[in-house]
Amino acid sequence: MKINQNIEKTILQYLQEYLKRNESATVKELIENYSATPTITESEIRHVILDAAAKGFLNISKSNGEPRDQSRVFLAEPLPSHIETGDVKVVISKPRLRELGLINIQQRNDQIDTIDCFRILIDSSVEVIRICSPFMQSDVVDEDAFPELIGCISNAFDRNVKIRILTRDLKTRGDREIAWIRKLAKHLKKENNLTIIDYHLLDGTGKILSSTHAKLIISDEKRAYVGSAEFRKNSLIANFEVGCLLSGPQVTGLCEIFDTMCAKGTIWK
Repeated sequence: MKINQNIEKTILQYLQEYLKRNESATVKELIENYSATPTITESEIRHVILDAAAKGFLNISKSNGEPRDQSRVFLAEPLPSHIETGDVKVVISKPRLRELGLINIQQRNDQIDTIDCFRILIDSSVEVIRICSPFMQSDVVDEDAFPELIGCISNAFDRNVKIRILTRDLKTRGDREIAWIRKLAKHLKKENNLTIIDYHLLDGTGKILSSTHAKLIISDEKRAYVGSAEFRKNSLIANFEVGCLLSGPQVTGLCEIFDTMCAKGTIWK
């Protein structure tokens, strides 16, 4: 049986705390007394108990004729406190208008909501926020979407963070999608901290030769979001979107890609 690493970690923490507090417990008691989130199945708890016993972390005492669930479980050694789960977290946008059962899956897998991910990246920035978003619609800050975004970006400007945005087709759409962030920068007297680049190339007939479709948010050179979500309301609360929150050396490479694409675009004045 393959156990989700996040679930295994949760169960081990639960077993450690419960058995230290009660010295021992039956398998049945351990199953029945788990009441936290995320939701965990009986078979997952049994599997982790047997695996921990096989590795010498738990002792299981069973008298002849006793049902398996009445076997008593004792701590033999401290259970492992760290399970390697990698430096990548899955990020999802859950459609708020439909109940699709994603909340429990999100909890079981330690996944992050897209809005929370965007907030983490913006709030943790010190020097530069790089944003690649084909759309920068003002409805992203609607009351039922991500109204805190204005405050997050304002605080970043107050920290003297530079914000670089790579978007598309501004010659056609003009300022109507990016006016909100330009207005904010002007209000805070941080126009020099905001750079907007339009990457959208057409041939002589108006056919698109090349454009940006990537969705990225990079905080300094430390952490980055790569996925399908972008800065518009539907992307955060109506659509099903998936991405990853990355940390580590690969983020430097993303910065290089972003900066190279910006150099191929046109700064929007």
